[in-house]
Amino acid sequence: MTRAALGGIALAIAGAPLGVFLVLRRMSLVGDAVGHAVLPGAAAAALLSGGSTLFITLGAAVTGSLVFMTAGPASRLLRLPEDAGFAVFYLGALAVGVMLASLGGGVIDLDRLLFGAALAIDNLALGLALAVAILVPIGLAIIYRPLLIDTLDPQFLRRSGGPVWAGPLAQGIFFGLLGLSTVASFHALGALMSIGLIILPAIAARFWAKGVPGMIGAACLIGIGGVIAGLLASFHLAAPVGAAIVACLVALVLISALMGSNGSLLARQWGQRKYAPRPT
Repeated sequence: MTRAALGGIALAIAGAPLGVFLVLRRMSLVGDAVGHAVLPGAAAAALLSGGSTLFITLGAAVTGSLVFMTAGPASRLLRLPEDAGFAVFYLGALAVGVMLASLGGGVIDLDRLLFGAALAIDNLALGLALAVAILVPIGLAIIYRPLLIDTLDPQFLRRSGGPVWAGPLAQGIFFGLLGLSTVASFHALGALMSIGLIILPAIAARFWAKGVPGMIGAACLIGIGGVIAGLLASFHLAAPVGAAIVACLVALVLISALMGSNGSLLARQWGQRKYAPRPT
Protein backbone atom coordinates (compact mmCIF):
# COMPACT_ATOMS: atom_id res chain seq x y z
CA MET A 1 0.00 0.00 0.00
CA THR A 2 2.85 2.39 0.81
CA ARG A 3 4.55 1.77 -2.55
CA ALA A 4 1.24 2.09 -4.36
CA ALA A 5 0.51 5.37 -2.56
CA LEU A 6 3.94 6.80 -3.41
CA GLY A 7 3.64 5.78 -7.04
CA GLY A 8 0.05 7.03 -7.32
CA ILE A 9 0.85 10.41 -5.78
CA ALA A 10 3.85 10.79 -8.09
CA LEU A 11 1.73 9.95 -11.13
CA ALA A 12 -0.96 12.41 -10.02
CA ILE A 13 1.61 15.19 -9.71
CA ALA A 14 2.94 14.37 -13.17
CA GLY A 15 -0.33 13.73 -14.97
CA ALA A 16 -2.75 16.33 -13.60
CA PRO A 17 -1.00 19.41 -15.11
CA LEU A 18 -0.85 17.66 -18.49
CA GLY A 19 -4.55 16.90 -18.22
CA VAL A 20 -5.33 20.59 -17.66
CA PHE A 21 -3.81 21.50 -21.03
CA LEU A 22 -5.50 18.55 -22.74
CA VAL A 23 -8.88 19.67 -21.42
CA LEU A 24 -8.25 23.31 -22.38
CA ARG A 25 -7.24 22.22 -25.88
CA ARG A 26 -10.27 19.90 -26.08
CA MET A 27 -7.97 16.99 -26.85
CA SER A 28 -9.01 14.51 -24.16
CA LEU A 29 -9.51 11.85 -26.84
CA VAL A 30 -5.86 12.20 -27.85
CA GLY A 31 -4.79 11.30 -24.32
CA ASP A 32 -7.13 8.32 -24.39
CA ALA A 33 -5.64 7.23 -27.71
CA VAL A 34 -2.10 7.36 -26.31
CA GLY A 35 -3.21 5.36 -23.28
CA HIS A 36 -4.67 2.59 -25.42
CA ALA A 37 -1.80 2.67 -27.90
CA VAL A 38 0.72 1.42 -25.35
CA LEU A 39 -0.95 -1.99 -25.15
CA PRO A 40 0.43 -3.65 -28.35
CA GLY A 41 4.03 -2.77 -27.49
CA ALA A 42 3.61 -3.84 -23.88
CA ALA A 43 2.02 -7.14 -24.90
CA ALA A 44 4.68 -7.88 -27.53
CA ALA A 45 7.49 -7.02 -25.11
CA ALA A 46 5.95 -9.20 -22.40
CA LEU A 47 5.63 -12.04 -24.89
CA LEU A 48 9.27 -11.79 -25.98
CA SER A 49 10.86 -11.08 -22.60
CA GLY A 50 8.74 -13.22 -20.31
CA GLY A 51 7.28 -10.25 -18.42
CA SER A 52 10.30 -7.99 -17.84
CA THR A 53 9.17 -4.59 -16.53
CA LEU A 54 11.95 -2.82 -18.42
CA PHE A 55 11.07 -4.37 -21.78
CA ILE A 56 7.34 -3.81 -21.20
CA THR A 57 8.03 -0.14 -20.51
CA LEU A 58 10.14 0.23 -23.66
CA GLY A 59 7.59 -1.59 -25.80
CA ALA A 60 4.76 0.56 -24.47
CA ALA A 61 6.75 3.72 -25.16
CA VAL A 62 7.51 2.66 -28.75
CA THR A 63 3.95 1.85 -29.83
CA GLY A 64 2.48 4.79 -27.94
CA SER A 65 4.82 7.15 -29.76
CA LEU A 66 4.18 5.51 -33.16
CA VAL A 67 0.40 5.73 -32.86
CA PHE A 68 0.55 9.34 -31.74
CA MET A 69 2.95 10.40 -34.53
CA THR A 70 1.07 8.59 -37.31
CA ALA A 71 -2.58 9.10 -36.32
CA GLY A 72 -2.71 12.81 -37.14
CA PRO A 73 -0.94 12.68 -40.55
CA ALA A 74 -2.87 9.56 -41.53
CA SER A 75 -6.17 11.25 -40.66
CA ARG A 76 -5.31 14.21 -42.88
CA LEU A 77 -4.16 11.92 -45.71
CA LEU A 78 -7.39 9.91 -45.56
CA ARG A 79 -9.48 13.08 -45.10
CA LEU A 80 -10.89 11.92 -41.80
CA PRO A 81 -11.72 14.21 -38.88
CA GLU A 82 -8.80 14.14 -36.48
CA ASP A 83 -10.85 12.77 -33.59
CA ALA A 84 -12.20 10.01 -35.85
CA GLY A 85 -8.67 9.14 -36.96
CA PHE A 86 -7.47 8.86 -33.37
CA ALA A 87 -10.48 6.70 -32.50
CA VAL A 88 -9.67 4.30 -35.35
CA PHE A 89 -6.01 4.08 -34.35
CA TYR A 90 -6.49 3.56 -30.64
CA LEU A 91 -9.24 0.96 -31.11
CA GLY A 92 -7.04 -0.86 -33.59
CA ALA A 93 -4.10 -0.72 -31.19
CA LEU A 94 -6.28 -2.04 -28.38
CA ALA A 95 -7.50 -4.94 -30.52
CA VAL A 96 -3.96 -5.84 -31.66
CA GLY A 97 -2.71 -5.70 -28.09
CA VAL A 98 -5.41 -8.06 -26.83
CA MET A 99 -4.70 -10.52 -29.65
CA LEU A 100 -0.97 -10.43 -28.93
CA ALA A 101 -1.62 -11.03 -25.24
CA SER A 102 -3.80 -14.04 -26.08
CA LEU A 103 -0.93 -15.60 -28.04
CA GLY A 104 1.10 -15.83 -24.86
CA GLY A 105 -1.25 -18.23 -23.20
CA GLY A 106 -0.58 -18.09 -19.49
CA VAL A 107 2.69 -16.16 -19.85
CA ILE A 108 0.98 -12.76 -20.17
CA ASP A 109 -1.48 -11.54 -17.56
CA LEU A 110 -4.02 -9.74 -19.74
CA ASP A 111 -5.89 -8.33 -16.75
CA ARG A 112 -2.69 -6.71 -15.54
CA LEU A 113 -2.01 -5.16 -18.95
CA LEU A 114 -5.56 -3.83 -19.22
CA PHE A 115 -6.26 -2.76 -15.64
CA GLY A 116 -2.83 -2.49 -14.03
CA ALA A 117 -1.53 -3.79 -10.71
CA ALA A 118 -0.81 -0.85 -8.44
CA LEU A 119 -0.11 -3.09 -5.44
CA ALA A 120 2.47 -5.10 -7.38
CA ILE A 121 4.63 -2.34 -8.87
CA ASP A 122 8.33 -3.13 -8.59
CA ASN A 123 11.31 -0.85 -7.99
CA LEU A 124 11.67 0.01 -11.68
CA ALA A 125 8.03 1.04 -12.08
CA LEU A 126 8.11 3.06 -8.86
CA GLY A 127 11.37 4.73 -9.87
CA LEU A 128 9.89 5.61 -13.26
CA ALA A 129 6.85 7.19 -11.58
CA LEU A 130 9.05 9.26 -9.27
CA ALA A 131 11.29 10.33 -12.14
CA VAL A 132 8.28 11.40 -14.21
CA ALA A 133 6.95 13.38 -11.24
CA ILE A 134 10.19 15.39 -11.37
CA LEU A 135 10.67 15.65 -15.14
CA VAL A 136 7.13 16.65 -16.11
CA PRO A 137 6.85 19.75 -13.86
CA ILE A 138 10.33 20.88 -14.96
CA GLY A 139 9.45 20.37 -18.62
CA LEU A 140 6.13 22.19 -18.27
CA ALA A 141 7.81 25.08 -16.47
CA ILE A 142 10.22 25.48 -19.40
CA ILE A 143 7.52 25.48 -22.10
CA TYR A 144 4.70 26.98 -20.01
CA ARG A 145 4.44 30.39 -21.67
CA PRO A 146 4.52 29.31 -25.37
CA LEU A 147 2.31 26.30 -24.57
CA LEU A 148 -0.24 28.51 -22.82
CA ILE A 149 -0.28 30.99 -25.72
CA ASP A 150 -0.61 28.17 -28.25
CA THR A 151 -3.47 26.70 -26.19
CA LEU A 152 -5.51 29.88 -25.65
CA ASP A 153 -4.70 31.80 -28.86
CA PRO A 154 -2.72 29.82 -31.47
CA GLN A 155 -2.52 32.80 -33.85
CA PHE A 156 -1.11 35.24 -31.29
CA LEU A 157 2.56 34.59 -32.03
CA ARG A 158 2.01 34.94 -35.76
CA ARG A 159 0.11 38.21 -35.40
CA SER A 160 2.57 39.68 -32.89
CA GLY A 161 5.62 38.85 -34.99
CA GLY A 162 6.96 36.37 -32.43
CA PRO A 163 8.76 33.10 -33.24
CA VAL A 164 6.17 30.97 -35.00
CA TRP A 165 8.13 27.81 -34.21
CA ALA A 166 7.72 28.29 -30.47
CA GLY A 167 4.14 27.00 -30.41
CA PRO A 168 4.73 23.77 -32.39
CA LEU A 169 7.95 23.10 -30.45
CA ALA A 170 6.17 23.52 -27.12
CA GLN A 171 3.35 21.31 -28.36
CA GLY A 172 5.79 18.58 -29.39
CA ILE A 173 7.53 18.65 -26.01
CA PHE A 174 4.15 18.62 -24.28
CA PHE A 175 3.02 15.48 -26.10
CA GLY A 176 6.36 13.85 -25.36
CA LEU A 177 5.77 14.50 -21.65
CA LEU A 178 2.24 13.15 -22.05
CA GLY A 179 3.53 9.93 -23.57
CA LEU A 180 6.10 9.56 -20.79
CA SER A 181 3.46 10.07 -18.11
CA THR A 182 1.09 7.62 -19.79
CA VAL A 183 3.74 4.93 -19.98
CA ALA A 184 4.60 5.46 -16.31
CA SER A 185 0.90 5.21 -15.36
CA PHE A 186 0.49 2.04 -17.42
CA HIS A 187 2.10 -0.21 -14.81
CA ALA A 188 -0.23 0.94 -12.02
CA LEU A 189 -3.51 1.49 -13.87
CA GLY A 190 -3.18 -0.48 -17.10
CA ALA A 191 -3.97 0.51 -20.68
CA LEU A 192 -7.67 1.15 -20.09
CA MET A 193 -7.46 3.36 -17.01
CA SER A 194 -4.05 5.06 -17.15
CA ILE A 195 -5.52 8.17 -18.77
CA GLY A 196 -8.01 8.54 -15.90
CA LEU A 197 -5.37 9.89 -13.55
CA ILE A 198 -4.48 12.52 -16.17
CA ILE A 199 -7.89 13.68 -17.45
CA LEU A 200 -10.31 13.33 -14.52
CA PRO A 201 -8.51 15.64 -12.02
CA ALA A 202 -8.25 18.29 -14.74
CA ILE A 203 -11.98 18.10 -15.46
CA ALA A 204 -12.79 18.46 -11.76
CA ALA A 205 -10.33 21.35 -11.36
CA ARG A 206 -12.27 23.49 -13.85
CA PHE A 207 -15.04 23.78 -11.25
CA TRP A 208 -12.68 25.15 -8.58
CA ALA A 209 -10.36 27.60 -10.34
CA LYS A 210 -10.54 30.11 -13.19
CA GLY A 211 -6.88 30.67 -14.08
CA VAL A 212 -4.59 28.01 -15.50
CA PRO A 213 -2.14 28.03 -12.51
CA GLY A 214 -5.06 27.58 -10.13
CA MET A 215 -6.44 24.75 -12.25
CA ILE A 216 -3.06 23.00 -12.23
CA GLY A 217 -2.81 23.26 -8.43
CA ALA A 218 -6.39 22.09 -7.92
CA ALA A 219 -5.91 19.19 -10.36
CA CYS A 220 -2.82 17.97 -8.50
CA LEU A 221 -4.65 18.08 -5.15
CA ILE A 222 -7.70 16.31 -6.59
CA GLY A 223 -5.50 13.66 -8.20
CA ILE A 224 -3.67 12.99 -4.94
CA GLY A 225 -6.99 12.86 -3.07
CA GLY A 226 -8.40 10.41 -5.60
CA VAL A 227 -5.36 8.14 -5.29
CA ILE A 228 -5.54 8.03 -1.48
CA ALA A 229 -9.32 7.57 -1.46
CA GLY A 230 -9.06 4.83 -4.09
CA LEU A 231 -6.41 2.94 -2.14
CA LEU A 232 -8.51 3.09 1.03
CA ALA A 233 -11.64 1.98 -0.84
CA SER A 234 -9.70 -0.86 -2.44
CA PHE A 235 -8.38 -1.99 0.95
CA HIS A 236 -11.73 -1.97 2.72
CA LEU A 237 -13.85 -3.27 -0.17
CA ALA A 238 -11.30 -5.74 -1.61
CA ALA A 239 -11.74 -4.04 -4.98
CA PRO A 240 -9.15 -3.69 -7.78
CA VAL A 241 -6.94 -0.70 -7.03
CA GLY A 242 -7.00 0.89 -10.49
CA ALA A 243 -10.77 0.69 -10.74
CA ALA A 244 -11.17 2.08 -7.22
CA ILE A 245 -8.90 5.05 -7.95
CA VAL A 246 -10.71 5.91 -11.18
CA ALA A 247 -14.12 5.48 -9.49
CA CYS A 248 -13.08 7.88 -6.71
CA LEU A 249 -11.84 10.39 -9.28
CA VAL A 250 -15.16 10.19 -11.14
CA ALA A 251 -16.93 10.80 -7.81
CA LEU A 252 -14.74 13.86 -7.24
CA VAL A 253 -15.65 15.16 -10.70
CA LEU A 254 -19.35 14.81 -9.91
CA ILE A 255 -18.93 16.49 -6.51
CA SER A 256 -16.98 19.32 -8.13
CA ALA A 257 -19.64 19.77 -10.82
CA LEU A 258 -22.27 20.06 -8.11
CA MET A 259 -20.45 22.05 -5.43
CA GLY A 260 -17.38 23.70 -6.95
CA SER A 261 -16.81 27.42 -6.57
CA ASN A 262 -16.47 28.11 -10.30
CA GLY A 263 -19.41 27.31 -12.58
CA SER A 264 -20.85 24.38 -10.63
CA LEU A 265 -24.58 23.79 -10.33
CA LEU A 266 -24.79 25.32 -6.85
CA ALA A 267 -22.54 28.25 -7.82
CA ARG A 268 -24.76 29.10 -10.78
CA GLN A 269 -27.91 28.88 -8.70
CA TRP A 270 -26.37 31.05 -5.98
CA GLY A 271 -25.33 33.61 -8.57
CA GLN A 272 -28.83 33.73 -10.05
CA ARG A 273 -30.35 34.27 -6.62
CA LYS A 274 -27.76 36.88 -5.67
CA TYR A 275 -28.30 39.03 -8.75
CA ALA A 276 -32.04 38.40 -9.22
CA PRO A 277 -34.09 41.61 -9.08
CA ARG A 278 -35.83 42.11 -5.78
CA PRO A 279 -39.62 42.46 -5.83
CA THR A 280 -40.84 45.99 -5.14
